Amino acid sequence: MHRKGRIEEAMDSNAAEYTASLKDDTKLFEAVVLINKAHLKMLGETGILKDSEVRKILEVLSELQQKDFEELHLRPELEDIHMVVEEYVKDKLGEEVGGKLHTAKSRNDQVATAIRFVLRDEILKVQELTVELADEVIKMAGENVETLMPGYTHLQVAEPTTFAHYLGNYIQAFIRDLERLSLSYEITNRCPMGSCAFAGTSFPIDRNLTSSLLGFDSLCENTMDATGSRDFALQAMADLSILMTNISRLSEELVLWSSAEFNMVEISGEFSSTSSIMPQKKNPVVAELERAKGGRTVGNLVGGFSIMKNLPQAYNLDLQELTPLLWDSVRQTKSSLKVMKGMFEKINPINENMRNNVERGYATLTELANTIVKESGISFRKAHEVVGKLSSLAVEEEKSLRELTVGDLKVASEKVMGEEIKISEEKFEKALDLNSCIENRNVEGGPSPESMKEELSKFEKRIDEYKEELCQKGDKQSKTREKLKSFPNGG
Repeated sequence: MHRKGRIEEAMDSNAAEYTASLKDDTKLFEAVVLINKAHLKMLGETGILKDSEVRKILEVLSELQQKDFEELHLRPELEDIHMVVEEYVKDKLGEEVGGKLHTAKSRNDQVATAIRFVLRDEILKVQELTVELADEVIKMAGENVETLMPGYTHLQVAEPTTFAHYLGNYIQAFIRDLERLSLSYEITNRCPMGSCAFAGTSFPIDRNLTSSLLGFDSLCENTMDATGSRDFALQAMADLSILMTNISRLSEELVLWSSAEFNMVEISGEFSSTSSIMPQKKNPVVAELERAKGGRTVGNLVGGFSIMKNLPQAYNLDLQELTPLLWDSVRQTKSSLKVMKGMFEKINPINENMRNNVERGYATLTELANTIVKESGISFRKAHEVVGKLSSLAVEEEKSLRELTVGDLKVASEKVMGEEIKISEEKFEKALDLNSCIENRNVEGGPSPESMKEELSKFEKRIDEYKEELCQKGDKQSKTREKLKSFPNGG
């Protein structure tokens, strides 16, 4: 339809199908209708169109917004949802009135606006789901402030910690995800309408009015940047990829820890499957897919960067290929958050095995080195060497952490230093005691029960603040949609 004038030939049918985005435009349908209504309202307010013309077109758009996207008779030559809406209005009102719908706007500024209009809502939804997951993790952490487990570096037992402290690591990461997404929302919630193709228009439009009607916080000021940039989408995709990477890391550890080798958590059968041939298997398939979905969002981000990196400024049809990647990242992230929350609700920490794994890894020997420094006055590096020798001898003699004695330390120190380290048996035993070791880590953010209770209280406060912020933003956008839907009879 838009080929009239400069190009007389009908587009090749394969080319029309190749360039069309209709199959991906379902998500933008409502937004495009509402954007057209806001634009028309502005055209009426500024006197660019007559009130009678505006009302007629708004009535047709109100009729259109009641339809399902699939109800429309879509033809590939219409290319995208923007042309479908325009064609629908013209069919109802004729060229003389219906053809005025496209006054003072372009598909370029309209599609950029539609993507931002939908994406801002999706960002809020992702944040809401992240808050729900964080709530669940905080709850489990609160139940496990004294549940001992090994902390790992290089996937080797390092020092003792608690299950709550470990979970706090992910709560902190999720709060950073919320921070990033809030900035992404702010950058997304800027209005391109009125930029037209890229150079604005000579019609006396009011861009701020359109922006306000659509519930945006501000304008995309430079009109070329408004239509041709997609860095806001890349930023959202990057933030989703980071969030999904955090979820993937958590999933990986759940897979590891539910294995017979670790046996520290049990994943509910509702989130597992068995083998088609090995009846004893309980496979953590949901957690495995969470890892894969994380890779998928990263792939979408790389695809988006690859599309954008060599594009000249202003609109290019390449941008059309970025949008499905964006929506896929949103979709995968939302579903992953929902499933992870459900899975986490029913995870069972196996406390006894966690504690046994701490002891098996000689996890309190760092605390012994610290105690030696405090009691004997030798350097930490020398104490480190002595305790390292103690560890080596314990492994050779197959002694457990509980079986180590001051005499063993004497042997190790004499081998390293040629003399005995003076430390009382009481100090020695306290240094190796798991509970004492945890209680002594009473620094801010540390694993002691006291520190963790304070930290979880702070996390709860931050999450409550995000709940309030999301509620306010969501209410604003809901009111914007309802007001736009009510045109021409309301508003």
